Amino acid sequence: MKNFFYAVRFALHARNNSTSGIMEEEFSLSIEKESVGILKFFPEKKTQFKGTILAINGMAYLGNQDPRFKAVCRGMASCGFLVFSPQMQEISEFKIKLDSIEKIKGLILNLSANSEYCPDGKISLFAPSFSASTGLIAAAEPQVGQKLKSICTIGAYGNVQTTLKYLMSAEGSDEYGRMILLWNFVHFAIGENEEVRRALYTSILDGGFLRNSPELPNVLKTMQIANRELFFKLKDDREYRSEIWDRIVKNAGPFRSFLQDLQVYNRLQDLRAHVALIHGIADNVVPASESTLILERLRERDVPQERSRLVLTPLISHGDIGITLKTLPSLFNLLSGFAFFFKHATR
Repeated sequence: MKNFFYAVRFALHARNNSTSGIMEEEFSLSIEKESVGILKFFPEKKTQFKGTILAINGMAYLGNQDPRFKAVCRGMASCGFLVFSPQMQEISEFKIKLDSIEKIKGLILNLSANSEYCPDGKISLFAPSFSASTGLIAAAEPQVGQKLKSICTIGAYGNVQTTLKYLMSAEGSDEYGRMILLWNFVHFAIGENEEVRRALYTSILDGGFLRNSPELPNVLKTMQIANRELFFKLKDDREYRSEIWDRIVKNAGPFRSFLQDLQVYNRLQDLRAHVALIHGIADNVVPASESTLILERLRERDVPQERSRLVLTPLISHGDIGITLKTLPSLFNLLSGFAFFFKHATR
């Protein structure tokens, strides 16, 4: 029951963006020859931490400095956890790269080896969206997995190919996520076109910052007519985007291998940690069926003990825990998912 109360406390702090009683420090670690800035959150009055959590932000321009994600970290710290939030530079720059997996591995191994941070030598992982899936891939490595106790994912994908196909061509799929995907890979289909890529990137920033005065119209005015028309086809023409995605996959060469390296569902059999999969039912970036796929694969390794839990909820959107108070059964279900994570993250 105490873990459920932790979940309630976490949700309230995250929702209200409360800073009361939470300390924050900043330092850096050398990971994969890169200096990674890390925010450390911890309760002001706690003498002994309940456990240690590595919190990886999703694709937001401000990265670990995003106020929404900092509120999440403070929420976990309010429950007595020591929380580390690294600045994942490539993710905050909207780059889909395998380097993210290696960096997460390095962070897990480095932090868990520090007896001051992790007295029991183990850490837990919290991550939304793309970061959640790359975190699962990292956790599936034996040397990394043995350092993890508990994982909580928000809106993770299981099959990268079906997820990207959905995002590119499904009716009602999210434009912000689609623009990130196109910005990363459209050159495989149309060649190098800096004007189109600049327009895509500006659209991403307009959406990420929720700008009241978008900058995209000014960028479009400076473009050649043909490139402006191409941008609008990519933005608005679902059938054309589907053709473009097929062309990307066909022409990419090594990119196909890259996609295989980003697969999650086929490499979970050796994952040791307890896993809470939380997914918004109406997620229009990554369909909720993706977390269901992950659960099916995790359950193959769960006998005789249940080590995974799936929560499909109407209370959150993609990769977001801006919890709304709608119906009590749905809220109880969501909080139970967080409680499952906290239970196994505790020392």
